[in-house]
Amino acid sequence: MRADRQIVFDLPVNLRTTQGFSSAFYGEEISESLFLQVLDDSSHSGERSLEVMCHPAFIDNTIRQSAYCLPRLTELDVLTSASLKYAIAERGYRLGSYLDV
Repeated sequence: MRADRQIVFDLPVNLRTTQGFSSAFYGEEISESLFLQVLDDSSHSGERSLEVMCHPAFIDNTIRQSAYCLPRLTELDVLTSASLKYAIAERGYRLGSYLDV
């Protein structure tokens, strides 16, 4: 089940989930600016927490066979860059896990 579906509101109150979900950080146009646009869109929607779907990876024999092999490396570079980490913090976001939700 995806957290961006209406059905999530029918689940128990103590279920840990984010207020927002984005699958926009995907494809051939992966960049820091795209990731920051995802954050800005979430902020404009009033969401206090956001799950961003991503698929970063190091390449191994299994991943090499994937049609999304090379974009995974780009995602890894973008998501681990110091400048993105700084820009995320500047926007008032804190990286976390579901333990923080």
